[in-house]
Amino acid sequence: MSKMIKIILLLLMTTSVAIAQQTVTGVISDDQGLPLPGATVLIEGTTTGVTTDFDGNYSITASDGDVLVISYVGYQSQSLIVGQEDTNVTLIAGTQLDEIVVSALGVSREKKSLGYAQQSVQGETLVQSKEVDLNVTLSGKVAGVQMIGGSSSNFDAGFLRLRGETGVLYVVDGIKVNSMTDINTDNIANISVLKGAAATALYGADALNGVVIVTSKKAKDGESTFTIDHTTNVTSVALLPEYQNEYGGGYYTDWDTFEFNPATDPASWAAFEGQKIPYYAADESWGPKLDGTLVRHWDSWIPGHPEFGQLRPWKPNPNNIRNFYDTGITNNTTLAYTKGGENYNIRSSIRNLSQTLVFPEAKRDQIDFNIIASMDLSDSFNFYSSLNYQFRETANQPENGYYGLGANFNQWWQRQLDMDRLKRNYFFEGNYYSWNSKSVRDATPLYWNAPHFVPDNNKSIQRKDVAFGNMGLNYEFNENLKFNVEVRRRFNNFISNSRVAFGGLDLPSFSENNFRYIQNEIYGQATYNKRFNDLDVNALVGYQMQQNRVNQISASTVGGLSVPDFYNIATSVDRPNYTGNLYEFKLMSNFAQVSLGYKSMFYLDASYRLDWGSSANSDNNRIETIGVSGSFLIDQLLDFGNKVSFAKLRGGFSQAPIFPDPYQTTSFYNVGNPYGGNATFSVPNTQANATLLGGTRDELEIGLEFRFFTNRLGIDVTYFDRKDKELPIAIPVTATSGYTGLSINSGQTSSNGIEVTFNATPVQTEDLTWDISLNFATLQKTVDFLAEDIEVNVLDSWVSWGGLQFQEIVGEEWGTFVGRKRRYDANGTPILTDGGRFEYDSNEVLGSILPDFTGGILSSVQYKNFYLNLGLDFQSGGLFYSTTNMFTYYSVQHVNTVGNNDKGNPVRNDPDQGGGFHVVGVTDSGAPVDLYMDAPSYGKRYFGTHDEWLYDASYLKLRQLRLGYSVPSSVLDGTFVRSADVSILGNNLLLLYSNIKHGGLDPSEIEGNGVIAGEFRQVEGGQLPPSRSVGLNVKLNF
Repeated sequence: MSKMIKIILLLLMTTSVAIAQQTVTGVISDDQGLPLPGATVLIEGTTTGVTTDFDGNYSITASDGDVLVISYVGYQSQSLIVGQEDTNVTLIAGTQLDEIVVSALGVSREKKSLGYAQQSVQGETLVQSKEVDLNVTLSGKVAGVQMIGGSSSNFDAGFLRLRGETGVLYVVDGIKVNSMTDINTDNIANISVLKGAAATALYGADALNGVVIVTSKKAKDGESTFTIDHTTNVTSVALLPEYQNEYGGGYYTDWDTFEFNPATDPASWAAFEGQKIPYYAADESWGPKLDGTLVRHWDSWIPGHPEFGQLRPWKPNPNNIRNFYDTGITNNTTLAYTKGGENYNIRSSIRNLSQTLVFPEAKRDQIDFNIIASMDLSDSFNFYSSLNYQFRETANQPENGYYGLGANFNQWWQRQLDMDRLKRNYFFEGNYYSWNSKSVRDATPLYWNAPHFVPDNNKSIQRKDVAFGNMGLNYEFNENLKFNVEVRRRFNNFISNSRVAFGGLDLPSFSENNFRYIQNEIYGQATYNKRFNDLDVNALVGYQMQQNRVNQISASTVGGLSVPDFYNIATSVDRPNYTGNLYEFKLMSNFAQVSLGYKSMFYLDASYRLDWGSSANSDNNRIETIGVSGSFLIDQLLDFGNKVSFAKLRGGFSQAPIFPDPYQTTSFYNVGNPYGGNATFSVPNTQANATLLGGTRDELEIGLEFRFFTNRLGIDVTYFDRKDKELPIAIPVTATSGYTGLSINSGQTSSNGIEVTFNATPVQTEDLTWDISLNFATLQKTVDFLAEDIEVNVLDSWVSWGGLQFQEIVGEEWGTFVGRKRRYDANGTPILTDGGRFEYDSNEVLGSILPDFTGGILSSVQYKNFYLNLGLDFQSGGLFYSTTNMFTYYSVQHVNTVGNNDKGNPVRNDPDQGGGFHVVGVTDSGAPVDLYMDAPSYGKRYFGTHDEWLYDASYLKLRQLRLGYSVPSSVLDGTFVRSADVSILGNNLLLLYSNIKHGGLDPSEIEGNGVIAGEFRQVEGGQLPPSRSVGLNVKLNF
């Protein structure tokens, strides 16, 4: 890294080096004389180019005789020869669409030549609301891309599901990054999403499930700017379940009263005789009605407390859960400097990001530094380099799941509790207390600590250091043949520790973890481009060598801590747990691609890649990836007149294998903690299979692209059909082998879908422009075969209470929930026990997690210097399971657990007094069931009833909004400010539609549980509520 910094500093000191080139300037305008901002000016046969500014001006360094190609979406491209033609160019609206996009390995291509699905998102569109999670910024912007997100109230990053698959590869300026969280979203110039295997073939097995290619911002020739970009966001809780506020804590509606015991109680307690007391030990809400009765609350028993012995009304606190959460603040400041000269360019930026969540004491501080530079060493040699560094410290990441506070509030909580009092009184004179106390004579916690004990005491810290960069050399042998060599390095280091504090219910403990990932890569490429009359030939061959090393060490205390309030592994009461893992992987690759274009009408691409990987058997460690695609520009052959400005038919086929899991091909032994002074090892239950493969994917893709009315209206339609074959499947083996299973290559799934993108400019005048984009995508994935005599593969054997499982079943849609399903007779009447409980069948197929379709809407309106940008995303179909709502019923906090029955009496009253829930059904024999069930029994009958808590995941969400004003240049004339922009913005603003009958959840933010938390997140295991943010952005260019 030090060498890379030295080279970059050298670039800064050599800006006076002269090269025999000139600065070419000009103005690009349309046929009405209006400037075209954002038009591309590219030196033909190179990747050197610039874009025009707001007034259509451009400046580029070029040599006499170079050909400049000028293009703008919706206009015919034009070219000029430097030194021979006028540099001011007028573009005519026409039939050609020569948009330049980034394809595999960072190669710039004309979009019209691509024979596969590719979609670009500009950096400014991506971060219009200044969201720092890259996957969230992509929500609703790319057809076929679905963001699977955790709660917006913690720091967990979401991830992408592209064409139904996770494991998307992220590449920044040619460098594969470990996580999308390593990427500075404010530094992105453009994102190119490659969806199918034909598009990603040059990347090999790593890119089987798609690639997100990030191009960083760079300096333009002749540019010299300094930018300040600051945003402040304010965050608050957006959605909570609907709670009842009629009944408080307890297991019954009658009051207990205090009974003075002169043998054990102080004499002064005699005055408490007969006072009403809640059932403090209860952690459910079946208690007395919240009618203002004077009672002894939990904190009135804290010894020595000023309010000891006082009575207070038994009344609801409707906002007690909302009051726990804070107002989060995010400050995001970027400083950027760009400088482009005749033979060099450099851009550097630094971002300071400070976030506090709505969850108390949870905060994150992050610094991102990015620098990218290039310099022409001669007419033939160009040197370039980049460095990206991130330091991040996260304090007190909130816990989700059953033991997290988000779940606790919705399960074991009570409506009479005053959050301010809990915060104020839970720690008094060196002791910790809680609302859930053991008894009137012992005010210490029974089942649950007070809510603020966790953020105030159970601390955790995570520190992350990430650095990745490259340096390379381009050599131009002649105008047709070019060479490139590059070295890349990536470094990720995580250090974390966490503690369970003294004074709470849990045993004090301490743990720490260190994770380090290093990747080194050497890359080389040769490209050849030449035009033979009507035939364009573009070819490349390359080589890649990659080394990866992962080292992880973790330790945790056992049996508690021996020194109070000193948190260290050395203070473990018993021998601490210690684990260490070392993983090394090597990959060597050769690749080639040939692209042919005939009369700018027919295009054909063929890609081939060979990978040798160390994770496979040494005798069979090579895989071959192929991709073939082509496109036909129909509008170049047929004259459609002015109505059709562009028409293309494209198609492709690919075959992409992957490497197997090394732990399935080689026997290994886990090293455990020493026992009796001896080392311990454990033998795996699954037998190794040295010939195992990782699977192979065959994919067919066809598409159509049309533009109408001089590109005012466009549509892009893609259909894909893929088969994943030879997937590893575990089969049972005889017990005499010493193993329980063996993985073989027999699994097969089929997937297909349609992806559609509409783009339109309904309004375009001198003052007003309205652009709108709509995309949606369908997906159908079916399990075709597993193995002989195996029809079911359990992906997760315990998803939730009652044995809910997640499976793949032959003949069914992939990703199936299997569990309890209530029974109904032929008339749809529920079948019940004599006591009114549900009868159900187990191991029933309940539905799939996969949606029917997903999509998004983007709208951009600009009136003079004002603009309004909106981003929405949506989903139809798919299922997720809610633990939160199941427990709001079980512990009767939900609003549906109160009210009057059909007799007009409170359902919480005893059925003998006219209360209870009216339950109607039939028994198995058909005998009628008609009774009033007491409230506790009614709520508990829903526990583990899987089909009740499986919800339709459909939603429509206003994800992003930005309303801004760009200060006119005439106002800034004579000042040192070149441009100024101010805007208000919002993230996660409004859930416009969901189909959750019990409410209180956002289907677009499912945190996950168990195995599904890692890949699919379609089980809500008890999570924090979603949050929304609004803010102000100011951007100044100098």
